[in-house]
Amino acid sequence: MKPYIYSILFFIGISFSYAQTEEILLKETFQATKNSVLNLDLDNVNVVFEESFDDKIHFDYAMIFGNYSKKKRELIINQSKINTSQKGDLINLKVINSEFLGINYQYLPNFNKDYKSDSLLISLKDFIKKEIKKEHTYKTKDSILKEIILSEGSIVADFFKTNLMKHKNNEKLKNKKVIVKLFSIKVPKYVKIRIKSLQTDINFTFDITEPLVINNFKGFLKFKNILSYDNKISSNNGIFQAHSFRKGTINFRDMHKVLIGAISNTAFETETSNIQIGEIGENVKFNDFSSKLHLYNFNENFTKFNLKGDYTELNFYKVKDTNFSMDVFGHNTTLNMINVKTTFGVSDDKEMTKILEKRKKDDKPFLGNIEVALKNGVLNIN
Repeated sequence: MKPYIYSILFFIGISFSYAQTEEILLKETFQATKNSVLNLDLDNVNVVFEESFDDKIHFDYAMIFGNYSKKKRELIINQSKINTSQKGDLINLKVINSEFLGINYQYLPNFNKDYKSDSLLISLKDFIKKEIKKEHTYKTKDSILKEIILSEGSIVADFFKTNLMKHKNNEKLKNKKVIVKLFSIKVPKYVKIRIKSLQTDINFTFDITEPLVINNFKGFLKFKNILSYDNKISSNNGIFQAHSFRKGTINFRDMHKVLIGAISNTAFETETSNIQIGEIGENVKFNDFSSKLHLYNFNENFTKFNLKGDYTELNFYKVKDTNFSMDVFGHNTTLNMINVKTTFGVSDDKEMTKILEKRKKDDKPFLGNIEVALKNGVLNIN
């Protein structure tokens, strides 16, 4: 991948003072009904989903080129393979872009040769350290939502969104070759959506009220409220953000960053992922291997929470102030509580032993019960 290709993400607000050309790759419309299903196969695409109010599905895909010759523009466009079709209620869209046009957060500016003294690189390292530290501090649901709203995905992408504008008058930046990708899909809320995606950024700007199915590898998935039932989300090696998720199954593996404002009636299968959830509601369970889980609050609808973890780092917050009961069983499990570190259940028989119990208080409204079985893991009570 050539380093001089930049995404629009890092050039918002920078005027195009040089030659620019818009090329239309796709512009099609399909009639939708209550039985319509939109089936998407996306590869190296950045797409924004908007609500359609005219009972039609609209595909609009264009690129704006800065400092590119006609020959070079044609070469790039020809690397995009786009197919649409309709069979009854099933509407299909397949888009395959070259990795040359990969997802937003992979494109970074060139640093100076003297990396140790490069001020932008130093600022980035400091920003990342602060973001990692923030994970271990208490957060409210509203603070999680604010993070989601302001976020462009990865920590690096968020850094450049907030800091690169300081360098927008840099002539070296202005003279770089730029490709701005504009891909929107307008779809009525009542249409069911199925997505298979690879190295793709997906941003839903409206609440989802029909069952959603997503199978994603290497991408940034951003949602408002997923309010439908029987949702199935599977994502590997990417980023996931949602204001809320009401019901379904979620499978995360090797996820760099997961931010969810509120969750309920959901079964998680997770592995080696970094997950932060603002509020746990009713009937949530985790089956995890080697993830870092930050569960900040349990809301008034919370009834029960179950977790089975192996090599899991589990973080609870405001435990003393929240009226729920809790039973924690462990083997070779470290408990960090009130600045005291204790390791339990180190034995050859590998039997689980109860390492922590919290009973409900009768003088306060009772929320529910937490049951945790943790092997070879760490439990932090904050």
